[in-house]
Order: sequence, then structure tokens, then C-alpha cells
Amino acid sequence: MIHFAQAQYLFLILLIPFFFLGYALFRRERNRKIARIGNPRLMDALMPKRSRAKGWVKVSFFAVAWLFFAIGLARPQMGAKLKETSRKGAEIMIALDVSNSMLAQDYYPNRLERAKLAISRLVDKLHGDRIGLIVFAGQSFVQLPITTDYVSAKIFLNTIGTESVPVQGTALGDAINTAIKSFSSEAQMQQDNKAIILITDGENHEDDPVEAARMAAEVGIRVFCIGVGSPEGKPIPYGPDGDLMKDKEGNIVVTKLDEKVLEEVAAAGNGAYIRAGNAEFGLNPIIDELKQLQEQQFQSVVFEDFEEQYMYFFAIALVFLLLEFLVGSRRVGRRMFAVVLLMGISAVSSFAQTDRKEVRQGNRFFKDGNYKEAEVEYRKALIKDSMSVAGNYNLANVLIKEDDAANAELIYARLGDTISKVPVEVDWENGSTVRGKGDVAPDYYHNLGNAMLAQKKYQEAVDAYRNSLRRNPGDNETRENYIYAKKKLEDRQNQQQNQQQNQQQNQQQQQNQDQQQPQNQDQQQDNQDQNKDRNQDRQNQPQNQQQDQQQPQQQPQSQPKISPQAAEQMLQAMQEKENQTQEKVKEEKAKALRSRQKEKNW
Repeated sequence: MIHFAQAQYLFLILLIPFFFLGYALFRRERNRKIARIGNPRLMDALMPKRSRAKGWVKVSFFAVAWLFFAIGLARPQMGAKLKETSRKGAEIMIALDVSNSMLAQDYYPNRLERAKLAISRLVDKLHGDRIGLIVFAGQSFVQLPITTDYVSAKIFLNTIGTESVPVQGTALGDAINTAIKSFSSEAQMQQDNKAIILITDGENHEDDPVEAARMAAEVGIRVFCIGVGSPEGKPIPYGPDGDLMKDKEGNIVVTKLDEKVLEEVAAAGNGAYIRAGNAEFGLNPIIDELKQLQEQQFQSVVFEDFEEQYMYFFAIALVFLLLEFLVGSRRVGRRMFAVVLLMGISAVSSFAQTDRKEVRQGNRFFKDGNYKEAEVEYRKALIKDSMSVAGNYNLANVLIKEDDAANAELIYARLGDTISKVPVEVDWENGSTVRGKGDVAPDYYHNLGNAMLAQKKYQEAVDAYRNSLRRNPGDNETRENYIYAKKKLEDRQNQQQNQQQNQQQNQQQQQNQDQQQPQNQDQQQDNQDQNKDRNQDRQNQPQNQQQDQQQPQQQPQSQPKISPQAAEQMLQAMQEKENQTQEKVKEEKAKALRSRQKEKNW
């Protein structure tokens, strides 16, 4: 599977036919000039070693080099390994509301983008569980079938917008019903291993979500709800000019969080309702609940990760440029080589600048203490350039501030080879990196130590702080953290030693008890012999007396008898009564649905 991070550069391949056309026109014009000066046959006789095919060879080499150069600019990425694994976990379907009301700006930058960020972080915390994604508004669609391919899940997540569902509105019940049908056949055969996470503002316009949640609970599916928005409500930005959405009467639409509906849905679905906040979106409590689901074993085939491949295409392009340089005129070859070399340098420079805008914005949020907004901007930068050192490094630092040390550790691990081995100075103002002018390794190891210390990995924290002090011995803060981590490590080691000593003492006591056991067995044998004699005396009692003690008294019970015809009539009467009740319930639901406005598009 090949993925192009910047596929728009592939359009440069369309210029290759124009290279040959331009060279053909050039040769035609040159032959005309030669014909004006003298006889072309005489010119050929005077230059017998002149090759007519040399020019076409040069153009061909240049065209091939251009082809690989354009592919390299598109940044091809490939899965590191297609791996079939056997995993244990539960199945989770996430139903995301993409109606226009999710554009309200209760959160930064809006409800929908904030929810997508939370889902991305949820995917980072999953280990072995299967995940699926459903988008819904007036209708619901399966965006991503149930899978363990977390990389693909993030790719699909980035493509979601309010235009993903053509019919606007909010149909919570339809989303739950779609999720119920989307679990795998293996999961359908088991109980208590499936969950639905409904992320919405709760403004249901279409159907009965409580009944749908009740049906899910009956088949062993738990329904969790995350309320996005505020009770006081916010207007909905709409259109490219940022105008506010209005209803058919010309009034500005204010979308409010309907917590009552979501609480009822969660209660009917045997789940929980969490209101999303600015700092905590509500996923951590739900993750704790998901851990209680029963695990099932299943086979899965996934791409473990994407790896950049553009450098190989640039290398092939450089080889063909060198071949083009060696063929023919040195002056023309040097010019073409210089032009392409400048293009390559500019392309590499553009890669380094693709994330600068978002990184700079994230840095401003970081300095102001708005860590959640900073994380959003850093993740935007990494969507454009996943190799950005500044973007990854700053994102890891922000996760430390948000007490997410586990994911920060993973990001620091990816940056280890780049930062720790090559001197790199991070330009915090511009969001770029400058090699050779400084060394950010001390700060990197300091932050890595903080991530390890937060997870109580004291040995790893000590090693990280030690590496930081080797590069910057004068850092007092790192030294204090190093002493603290070392003290905690020694306390843990002493505790483990005490436990081992206690275990050895217990083993010694057990051995002593085993040695005394034969004596106790002799005493027990004597007691058993005495009891045996007593039991023989009891067996000589009259048998009738024993039977009277063993058999309880029984009293006859009279049961009314009903004829089969009467029983059948009673069943028919009960069935007719049940049918009448169901008809009344359906009529009431139909009246409630007809009373709701059908013209809402948010």
C-alpha cells in the first residue's frame, strides 16, 4: 500500500511530454538556421562525428529524472510491514455527529475538530481492541469498518467534515442502529465485549434514540455518550464568509447541548454519560469502563506504520541527472543540472516549512498555557509533515503538561535518533529546526526523564536525566530531578529486597511446619479411631428412628385444574391485549415524530 502525503506534486509528471515537444521544436528551428547558412548535407559531411540521437538521449534522461523527482516531491509512504497478528480485545464503534451544529465554537476551534482530536487520542490509547467509525447527521454511514488498523483509522478521521453526510439533521437512533449492525460476526456471537461511543451535542431531530439504546443493551452492547457543547448554546458559523446560520424565519440558530436525552440514552444502553470539558473531553472515564469489557481473540492484518520513501526517488533522479550531465555539451548540462539542483533544495526547504505556521500558532498557545489548543495546532502540523522535528517535539512537551506521559514517551522515542545523535537547535519562534548551531539534546533527555518519572519508570528516568547532565552539567533542575528519581529507584529496590527476604522467611517457616506435620498426623489418626468407635454405636440405633429424622413431613397440595380450551382462550385474549397496547405505543410515537420540525438542517 503506497500513500502519497502531498499528491498534488504528481501533476508535475504531466510536463514530461512538453519536454520532448519543446526539444523537437528546438531541433526544427536549428535545422532551419543551418539551412539558411549553407547546405545541410555539406554540414553533415564537415561534422561526421555529430550524433543526431544524442539530444534525444539527453532529453530522455532528463525526463526520467523529472519523473522520479516529482514522485519524490509527492512524498510516497509505505507500510513498514504487513503483519498478521493474533490479538485480544473488545470491539468499539464510535459514532461521530457531523451535523452543522458541530461547527459551533464551544471548544477550540469547534466542536467537530475537538471531537476528532479526542478520537485520535483514544486510538493512541487502544491496545489490541478493534475500532470502527460511523458518521451521522440526518442519516448515518459507516466511514471505517471494524478494524485494528489504527493508522488507517487516523487517515479516515482526518477526512471527516460536515459534508461527509449529505442529509443534515441529527438522527441519534439511526446512528445507534447502524453501529449495532456493524460489529463483526465473531463479536456478535459473544456478550459483554462490544461498546458504542456516541459523540454528539444531543439535539435529536429525527427518531427515538432511547429505544435504539435499549435494543443495543438487550444484545449485550453498552452505549456510552459524550455530550459536546454548552447548555447556554452557541451560534453556528456557516458559509465561507463566516455568517451565522439562520432558520426559515430569519432568526439566528443557537445550538445547545441536550444532556437530558444523552443521559436517557446512556441509562437505557447500560453505559455512562460524560460531558466533554475543555481540559478533559470525557474519554478517560470511558476508557476505564471499556477496560471492563470481556476480551475476545481474533486474527487481524494491519500495516504497522508508514515510512517515508521520498529519499530513494530523489536519489534515482540524481543518478539520471548525472547521466544527462555526462552526455553532450557541458555548458547545457551544467545549466540544467544547476536548475534541478536548485529545485531540489527548494523542495527540501518547503518540506521544512510546511508545518511552520501551525507550529508557531501552537507555540503561542503553549506560552499562554492553553495546552489543549496547542495540541490541536501541533497535530495539524504533523498532518502536513509527519517528520517535523519541531512539531513532534512540541507535541510531546504538551502531552507532558496534559498528564499524558505514555503517549509523550512514544513520541520522544521516535525522535531519539534525530535529536540525541545530531546537534539540533529548535527555533521556537518560527517552528523550524537548524542543524549544527546548537544542541537540544539536554532538554530532550530532561523531558524524556519527566515522562518516565510520571509513569514511575524510575530506572529509565535516571538514565534520561544522566544523559541530560552529561551534555549540560550545570542544569540544576535536571540534577534535582535526577536525585529524586534515584532516591525513588533505591526505595523501590529496597522494598523489593524486603519482599524477597519476607518471602524467604515464609518459605523457611513453611518448611518447619512441614517437618512438624508427621507428628500432627499421628494425633489426628488417634482422634479418627475414637470417632470411628462412636459412629459404630450410633449405627446400632433403630432404623425407623433414623428414617423419621431424614424424611421431612409432606402435606398434600390441591392444584386447580383448567381445561385446554379455557387455557387457549386465555392466551388469545392476552395476545390481543398486547397487540392493542403495541398499536397505541406506535401511534403515540408517530404523533411525536410528526410534531417535530423536519426542516432543521443542523
